[in-house]
Amino acid sequence: MALHLPKPRTKKPAQEAVGLDGLKVSVANAATSGVEKSKQVKSGGLAGLTSKVSVKQLRKELGNEGLRQAAIDAGRTPPSARTLRRWAQQGRIPHADVLERAQRRAAIERLGGIDAVAAKIGRSRSAVSRYRSGETNELRADASKKLKNVKAEDIMKRAGVLRPDGTPKKAVIRVKGGVMVRNGADEGYDYRVRTLDFANSDTPFTSEESRELAAALANDDHARVVALLERHATLDYPENKGFDKYSDQFGFHFDHIESVHIDWI
Repeated sequence: MALHLPKPRTKKPAQEAVGLDGLKVSVANAATSGVEKSKQVKSGGLAGLTSKVSVKQLRKELGNEGLRQAAIDAGRTPPSARTLRRWAQQGRIPHADVLERAQRRAAIERLGGIDAVAAKIGRSRSAVSRYRSGETNELRADASKKLKNVKAEDIMKRAGVLRPDGTPKKAVIRVKGGVMVRNGADEGYDYRVRTLDFANSDTPFTSEESRELAAALANDDHARVVALLERHATLDYPENKGFDKYSDQFGFHFDHIESVHIDWI
């Protein structure tokens, strides 16, 4: 009788991610895009956990003048009221530089404005203003990290994944996707599409893991989300016993992700 082994894993596009404890791993692009798509499902528990908001919401938050100023900051002709209505109706701003400046402007307004952000990240008012307009593309490393953390905290509060005292709710997760196991060999093997119910983990997601996961979602760091899911599946999921470490060479890895659902409890 012939022995039917799983087909060898194919090489697919990947990107670098930083998991817990600063561990660097490579995760499949098809897995990160699956996480991103899952954010669009309102009942999936990921809605609102993103640094990017819709054009309609941007217009609501900034008003026509705010969107015009974003266009001016990008060196473009101020859009007419008709153009702004069309952007909102179509759900897109056709110029990436205008969209980026509008997103920055709206994020700073949500955090209380230029003065409030300057105080929170320890930078001058003019530095934050230059960043908002795009005159400065990046803040200094320490200020950039502080702003990223402040924005994530605000997004997590708005999305309802933090309790009133600021502690995170725990994430109960179900993931459906194509999976593989690596055990030190260069070539792993593909397995069928499976649904993993992390509520059945021997060790459920901890508060720390839940906060890191929510923050990664809020920062749109989908590669880090995948790395956190893979690590937990490797070390704590009942069916995957036999691994005491997670890395590129060892453990449970997603070839692609079809859906992610999270209940925050």
